[in-house]
Amino acid sequence: METVDHPDGHAVPKRRMSIMNRETMEGLTTQPNIRRMSRMDPRPSVQYGMSGRRMSHVSRSSISGASFGAKNLFTQVKVQNTYRLGPDPGEKFNSSQAEKVIKSVLDSYLGGETYDSKLCSNLVQDLSDVIKNRMKDIGFSPRYKFICDVIIGENKNQGISVASRSVWGIDTDNYASASYTKGNLLAVASVFATYFE
Repeated sequence: METVDHPDGHAVPKRRMSIMNRETMEGLTTQPNIRRMSRMDPRPSVQYGMSGRRMSHVSRSSISGASFGAKNLFTQVKVQNTYRLGPDPGEKFNSSQAEKVIKSVLDSYLGGETYDSKLCSNLVQDLSDVIKNRMKDIGFSPRYKFICDVIIGENKNQGISVASRSVWGIDTDNYASASYTKGNLLAVASVFATYFE
């Protein structure tokens, strides 16, 4: 530990330097100082216990940059309400168009595949993302939120039942579904389109 000679003649521990130079602190706002308030030498005290260390007193505003004048760095954009309760006629979700897209994605991705449980776990996620992105590219209203559900299973001439329920608006919300079967692979993909006002 470094010491400095005190004018009284005894050695005093040297204080830690501030985090910032005093020269660079000119022009800053008058927020709390960034200087650390902890001591290097432990001194027993009643308030701080045997360790004698005080907790660091650095204000949150100085760490986040508010004391550097960055408080109003980003301005919030205010958008006026459109008061639209439904999509325009050309932007409404079309289930037959969506079914064609789902069917084409399933055919292109599953064309030469056979069922493998390890491969299909990743393939389900990829198919779901691709179908959802294609739904966004079709040109439906941007206020539609899409939920895509893909199920892949092994086809052993067994039966499968897939059911879903939801509360939605009859005028704006809809769904589309398509299935794929080839060899020992079976896939069912469903897309639910809900309109957010």
